[in-house]
Amino acid sequence: MKVPSSMKIFSFQFFLAFLFFLGFGLKELYSQGDLVESDQLLAIVNGVEIRKSYVLAELKKAGIVKPDSQAIQNALASLVQQEILYQEAMKLEMEKSKELLRAQEEFNRKALTELVVQKKIRSQPPSEGELRLRYSQLLKSLPKEEYKIRHIVLPTRRKALEVMERLKKGENFSLLAMESLEKQTADRGGELGWQNKATLVLSAYSLIQKLKPGQVGGPILSSMGWELIELLAVRPLRVPSYEELKPQLIQQIEQENLKKYVQELIASSRVQIFPLNVSSTTP
Repeated sequence: MKVPSSMKIFSFQFFLAFLFFLGFGLKELYSQGDLVESDQLLAIVNGVEIRKSYVLAELKKAGIVKPDSQAIQNALASLVQQEILYQEAMKLEMEKSKELLRAQEEFNRKALTELVVQKKIRSQPPSEGELRLRYSQLLKSLPKEEYKIRHIVLPTRRKALEVMERLKKGENFSLLAMESLEKQTADRGGELGWQNKATLVLSAYSLIQKLKPGQVGGPILSSMGWELIELLAVRPLRVPSYEELKPQLIQQIEQENLKKYVQELIASSRVQIFPLNVSSTTP
């Protein structure tokens, strides 16, 4: 099978990781289980068969459950290249190299760390009651309203006051926003979309509370410069349902439990941390 010329060349680091993760060639992989007779043969690389079931299994690992023909072809091309590289590495006896041993050690450390997390944290997921309680606490902390706003950022207070006067005389806000220091929003008329108390700095939120839709307030000083803010509309904040937030709630509680577990391990361990010699650039 001809490997497409557009295929990316693997980095040496990826190659080392690939050798370790694979551990053996496709020939050895297939020898571990019986092949289904109807399993389509897609390629042969120096006598090593690559069948459709293996390609689909690799795609499934990547989260692609129902791949189209193009995805299968891309995965097959990648597996062909991997097998060629693996065979070449074995010819060169690279499985004995120091680089591979270091890659194995690094992988082992990461894998063992993940296994600890799986055993101690993810094997004991939060209960439904705990998740419901966390959701109700979150609802209490959420803002009640959100605001559609746009702004103009100027370099000085004097310049901001001048632009405010021009707005009062009827000049177009969107056109004046082209003069804004904040270029990301300048091209769209200063539009910031829908914001709420949690996403706004205190000075901006306090100013918006004094405005009615259609009014412009300011200037106020922010990290970007002197801001003029127009309130365009107000609406109740849409509250995500419990089911929508459940994955994030699980992750949040797991992270908290992991942090607590690590702190307990540190407290029961002998850890010595020495001051860094910043004057030295050598290891």
